[in-house]
Amino acid sequence: MGHISIVHGMIKLNDMESFQKVINEMKVDDNYPWIRAEMFNTHSIERPYYYDNPISTFGTTYKNLHGGVDWSQFILKFEYLLDKIDFDFARVRYETEFLGDFDFFWGKKWERLPDFYAREDLIEREKWFFGYGFRHMYGGLLTDEKPELPIDFEYPVKFNEGLKKLFNSMIDEFNQLPLNSKEYIENYLSHSFYGNDDSSLILTYLKLQDVIEYGWEYKKGFFIKRLREIKEVNSPYDSV
Repeated sequence: MGHISIVHGMIKLNDMESFQKVINEMKVDDNYPWIRAEMFNTHSIERPYYYDNPISTFGTTYKNLHGGVDWSQFILKFEYLLDKIDFDFARVRYETEFLGDFDFFWGKKWERLPDFYAREDLIEREKWFFGYGFRHMYGGLLTDEKPELPIDFEYPVKFNEGLKKLFNSMIDEFNQLPLNSKEYIENYLSHSFYGNDDSSLILTYLKLQDVIEYGWEYKKGFFIKRLREIKEVNSPYDSV
């Protein structure tokens, strides 16, 4: 038995056709918590059936999606998608059976000052402003109550410091893995890196950067495929 989590939301787009292209070119994601092309509505492009800006809605359900590293992986993947598209603002709602319901907001920076979404209660990043809680289209909270946060989640997303140091100390070992070949890790749960739950955020980051692929295969176990040289990691937002 498990617990269901529901994740859904919308993206207000400045250009639906380029968004369609990005979604159509998404690689198949089999790494939990997956974000897949099938989640997104990409057909609302015919005028006059939207006014001014089209939107894309999306949603799916997960089993046992908790806060912490699980939700950090989802946010990292979602922001990787946002970075590729021309959008105005986006909302995500994360509903759980027992841990509460949570809302998130992204307002893209303008190419001129003043920035439309610049607010004291939003966190400024390089390309957008991020905020907790359900917000109207101008970025303001719709309640005076302090927004709830998922357990063990903080923004911007960060690697576990101890695990990051461990990973960086093992770079030479990781680069001994053959290129473009699946290497199955025996007893990976007892491995100092792979056996730590927080390793999944580093692996997700490396996969988004097209450095590795990883996953689980029935009767074969956990595998990693190195696509190019693995370098030291610092932040989930760095390019490699």
